[in-house]
Amino acid sequence: MSEENVKNPMDLNGDGKVTLGEKAQYYAGKASEKIEKAIDDYKESAKESLKDAKEFADKAKGKAKEEFEKVSEKAKEEFAEAKGKAKEAFDGAKEKVKDFTTKKA
Repeated sequence: MSEENVKNPMDLNGDGKVTLGEKAQYYAGKASEKIEKAIDDYKESAKESLKDAKEFADKAKGKAKEEFEKVSEKAKEEFAEAKGKAKEAFDGAKEKVKDFTTKKA
């Protein structure tokens, strides 16, 4: 192959000469391609990060719901127990008042 048949990629107008303007345009085009690739890579990375964050949030939400249900159930049990003890104490006090008033009468 002779060098005459090899086209220089920087010869944008195909006249066989590479001017400073053609070099600038060629390198600007290459830079633009690299920037576009970097942006596409960044978008993919951002999508993956967002997906990971959503999965983490969903897991945390599920775990928080489970913990809330456990704490809520425990609180209900403790409230029922306290209510029972309060009723016993009230009934005992009521009985003492009844005994006290009947002894006085």
